[in-house]
Amino acid sequence: MFKRNLSYLALGLSLLINNALANHSVDFEHGKWSFKKINNKTCSIFQVPTSEKGDYTNRGAVLFYVFKEGAAEYVRVDAGYPYDSQKYVKVTIDSNNYQFFGEDDSAWSMADDTVIIKALKAGNKMTVVGHSKRGTETTDTYTLIGFTSAYNSLQQNC
Repeated sequence: MFKRNLSYLALGLSLLINNALANHSVDFEHGKWSFKKINNKTCSIFQVPTSEKGDYTNRGAVLFYVFKEGAAEYVRVDAGYPYDSQKYVKVTIDSNNYQFFGEDDSAWSMADDTVIIKALKAGNKMTVVGHSKRGTETTDTYTLIGFTSAYNSLQQNC
């Protein structure tokens, strides 16, 4: 039940964030990170990669974000393709590696999300390596400059 509700929430947030990106409608900019308030209880901070590598011809929206609903916070990656569910997604923040599990086109942290958020606040660079169902490996790079400021907006404005 919880997983299904979380999936519905994530789908709704993805649609709203993708719509915000398409319309360039964000509430605050923090370096490469953006803050978007969805409603009084739901907000997100997100970034598109600064670089994308992989041998692919067609890929949807790629995002890394933290979203907050009430007191709960979640870290998520959207790959723009369906992940190979038999392979872990590798997220590297500076020199620290974390495993995420892929489900459809999204990946979720296997660690406590607060551990990931703490690493994001202390880090400078993040890479995400994933594998599609077709076997294509992708490497997406993100800057963490501005993350702490964006995260503080998430805490203050949501």
